[in-house]
Amino acid sequence: MRLKYKLSILFLIVIAVGATSTLFMVRRSTESMFRSFVFAGDSEKAQIYANLLAEYHGERKSWDGVQDFLVILPELLTDTVGSHIHGVNGLAAIGGSPAATLRMLMEDRVVVADERGVIIADTADQTLRTVHPEKHLAYGIPITDDFRRVGTVLVGSMVDSSLSGVDEQFLRSVAGSLLWSTVVSGAIALLLGIVFAARITKPLGNLALAANSVAGGGAAAPVPVAGRDEVAALSTAFNEMTVELKRLDAAKKRVIADAAHELRTPVTLIKGMIEGMIDGVFPRDDRTLQSVCEETVRLAKLIDTLRELEIIESGELSLSIEGVDLEETATKALNLFAPQASDKAITLCREAPSAGPAVARGDYLRLGEVLYNLVSNAIKYTPPGGTVRFRIIAATPETVSFSVDDSGPGIPAEERAHVFERFYRVDKSRASDTGGRGLGLAIASEIIKAHGGSIEVADSDLGGASLRVTLPRYAV
Repeated sequence: MRLKYKLSILFLIVIAVGATSTLFMVRRSTESMFRSFVFAGDSEKAQIYANLLAEYHGERKSWDGVQDFLVILPELLTDTVGSHIHGVNGLAAIGGSPAATLRMLMEDRVVVADERGVIIADTADQTLRTVHPEKHLAYGIPITDDFRRVGTVLVGSMVDSSLSGVDEQFLRSVAGSLLWSTVVSGAIALLLGIVFAARITKPLGNLALAANSVAGGGAAAPVPVAGRDEVAALSTAFNEMTVELKRLDAAKKRVIADAAHELRTPVTLIKGMIEGMIDGVFPRDDRTLQSVCEETVRLAKLIDTLRELEIIESGELSLSIEGVDLEETATKALNLFAPQASDKAITLCREAPSAGPAVARGDYLRLGEVLYNLVSNAIKYTPPGGTVRFRIIAATPETVSFSVDDSGPGIPAEERAHVFERFYRVDKSRASDTGGRGLGLAIASEIIKAHGGSIEVADSDLGGASLRVTLPRYAV
């Protein structure tokens, strides 16, 4: 099922649950408030009855005949109202609105209990001579005579909690109105939810199509980005991913082409020399075999280098972690390359702060390999008479940093993002025997990353390039 329909169904469920709970709570609240309103009105009526019955008891000093009095009380009041409106001789004309209204007001059920709680009057004639529960009598209005409680009167809802037909009709109309308003508002909310669901899922659909295109090996066009929400962030991340995939794909193709080229050269030489010996062009002596052996060594070294780089990148590199004195390791590297630097009249030097030894947390052999690669690379690109320098830049409680600088031509800013890629050469016109194969810095970068450090290229104050390395500091 598509996400748009799932969201629509979820909207429908949420609206149904919310509307049902709201309708139930409002219905109960309305009924409760309406019952309180009816009870308050009945309490006021009961107070009037209590005054009348108090006078009745005061005149008779008993409740004799009170049942008949309550039964005929509406008629007595109607006649009284009629005599005041039409006169004594005009009572026959009292069938109009005032009398009907008065009778309607007096139609509530009235129950009177004596001081013992025994029902002595009931206009509905249902509970006479029964004992009314004291808990229920607490809702009634007391009847007093000479400051003495002689009974209790209950009217309407004070006697029976059920509402009248008119009251029930009112509540049903309120419930009906609430139901229709809930249905209409729910339908509107559902319609808007479907529209919003379609708007939300449309970018996701575009992402799905683009992802399928990438999965099928095609080139996906950038996905439109609208807004600043999570979907927009996902679209932006997808676009960046496709750009990176294109870059990696191009790098992969370049690596394959460069690897094929680098491998082809020694294989071609070996093949040519062997064929020459077979055809008698080259003599089959030790000197010729030595040349073939040298090419096989170059080929094996290149394959081993590629294999080493693959092991490092895959995370399979095993490190023997210890404290590595970078100044001592650099001294060994500079001494190792001193003859090579002397041949080009290059000055090798090192600078270290006086704050104590810079000890990094790492593998001694692997960090030595990094330094050998950096120094070798610097000497290779530094012109005769130049300078190569190792320098401790900074040492903090958490990290230690150093750089290998040279006075060579430097590395252009646009090339710096690629110098750590396989087979990448800044000077593409150089052959691999003079300009290197472009694997040294790639290996150095991966080794530093495996140690949890970083390496970057900057401009050196010597005029050339500065390769700066930051490593975790060894905690004693």
